[in-house]
Amino acid sequence: MSSRSRLTIPLFLFLSGFMFVGQALPDDNVSTVIQGIRDRYENATGITAEYTREAISKTMAMLGAADRHDVAQGRLYFKPPHSLRLEQITPQEELLLTDGQTLWWYLPLKQEAYRYSAAEFGRELRLLSDILMGIRDTRDNFQITLKPHPETNTYHLLLNPDPPWIDIDHLEVIVLREDFAIKQVEIHNKVGGLSRFILSGWQERDHFNKGFFCFSPPPNAKIIDNK
Repeated sequence: MSSRSRLTIPLFLFLSGFMFVGQALPDDNVSTVIQGIRDRYENATGITAEYTREAISKTMAMLGAADRHDVAQGRLYFKPPHSLRLEQITPQEELLLTDGQTLWWYLPLKQEAYRYSAAEFGRELRLLSDILMGIRDTRDNFQITLKPHPETNTYHLLLNPDPPWIDIDHLEVIVLREDFAIKQVEIHNKVGGLSRFILSGWQERDHFNKGFFCFSPPPNAKIIDNK
């Protein structure tokens, strides 16, 4: 597996199925949910949250399997507009971070540090920023509808790329009704699998230390450049 392909899972933290055919609810309802998300997140100078990522294959998704063969947990830090830091704790330590210009993926156990140009992943980073800042500009690139759902304590927003993306079929963003906190993000791929990110413990953060979103590889790390 190439390093770029391996990067897709952690990078699509909020980004990388079955084709949902959901009944679209009135646009003003969609606008109400989006405005609620914006009111909660848009003006934050920084945010942090705990996450659990589950990678689910098409077969597992169809069977509704409870067992997850690929589960990771950690904490994310975000500073608008494009600074991101993901500290994976289990099943093994990993670090993914970007200052909006350079993206690093560090694997301590392998002593490998992958370096990417953030420009190569600009669309994904912009999408992440849009979600964390209140789905700011996504209407220019997505058809957004509310998915009818039996749960009474959440809203389910469906985001279908327009025009279509090569790898991603659609996204589902699950939002708590009581305070518009983002509870879960699902990225459904073209082959029927999905990556599910469960988020909790949202906190605003006013200050990050200088260099928090930059990375200096340890002396013994092998640096692998990807252009």
